[in-house]
Amino acid sequence: ESGLGASGIPHIGSLGDAVRAYGVKLALENLGYKSELIAYSDDLDGLRKIPEGLPDSLEEHIAKPVSLIPDPHGCHDSYGMHMSSILLDGLDKVGIKYEFRRAVNTYKQGLLKDQIHTILQNSAKIGDKISDLVGQEKYQKYLPYFPVCANCNRLYTAEATEYITNEKKVKYTCHDTKISSKMVKGCGHVGEADIGKDLGKLAWKVEFAARWAAFDIRFEAHGKDIMDSVKVNDWVADEILGFPHPHHVKYEMFLDKGGKKISKSLGNVITAQKWLEFGTPKSILLLLYKRITGARELGFEDIPALISEYNELEDIYFGRIKVDNQAKLIKSKGLYEYVNLLNPPKQPSTHVNYRLLMELTKIFKENRDERVMKKLLDYGVIKNPEP
Repeated sequence: ESGLGASGIPHIGSLGDAVRAYGVKLALENLGYKSELIAYSDDLDGLRKIPEGLPDSLEEHIAKPVSLIPDPHGCHDSYGMHMSSILLDGLDKVGIKYEFRRAVNTYKQGLLKDQIHTILQNSAKIGDKISDLVGQEKYQKYLPYFPVCANCNRLYTAEATEYITNEKKVKYTCHDTKISSKMVKGCGHVGEADIGKDLGKLAWKVEFAARWAAFDIRFEAHGKDIMDSVKVNDWVADEILGFPHPHHVKYEMFLDKGGKKISKSLGNVITAQKWLEFGTPKSILLLLYKRITGARELGFEDIPALISEYNELEDIYFGRIKVDNQAKLIKSKGLYEYVNLLNPPKQPSTHVNYRLLMELTKIFKENRDERVMKKLLDYGVIKNPEP
């Protein structure tokens, strides 16, 4: 499984989560196992703040699930689906195959209702364990479940205080709540929500565990920013739901060239779409498969080096470059195969140094294609004109 946050603009880091999970799927299939990648969009997540560059009119929708907020761009059924579609388009463009699932449908169809029921029956035990493991005490007071308030459609303002086991309903009150250091007004509504029929969602501290058990998830990577949530979810899966938690890989964040975290709310995002205006799909896959651990600074200026590196890997793979070090040879060939999603080409392509191409395209503005082609022929870089 790979989770997609649907509350802000998806960047290359968001794409990386799914691309790497797909690599694990390919490896398992390569070993003869059946495997599929679920791309799960958390579009029941509430909007906490307005991301940079989006209209202020979204202010009235703060704390509402992103799947219930109209798309400010007017092209999808909701704000959440608009953001999800940007990520899915990026995955399609780099050749990743996945099964897309939305939180709003998962909850509406009651796919997690058995897990929600078990979790809410054990909420006291879970609240104590969360306090033990990560020092957060709020779930000793409230249930780890947020109904969507039937009156104002907000999520985090409706706090559930009691679970009526035989009716599978939670009692809640909608009151003022602090979200991202801002007070959001509750509407005061007191109500009951049916966990199988009414819209609501589990808190992150327990939701992964419910999904793992319901969808039979064996692998999910995560960023180091949610280590606490994963620690609690592992315990909930093992001890409360009786489902062995999946294997995890922890990765670090991409930073921008100034060393700041690439973040949806800061708006310093590098999207797959923008990257693909200058670089190839292979350059994205190489960036993501080359290394998983450690934080890395990332910018469009990395594209030429990645394309050169890909060309070098291809030359090693097809024996054009001799590598004496056996370990390096195996690693380079393996990386080349994964960057080609275990379906490498039968023969190498024509390589032209990308920096040379960049310099030539800066010089020629008119009839660019044929003039660049002529220069490459003059330099002896290529033998005959080709696309």
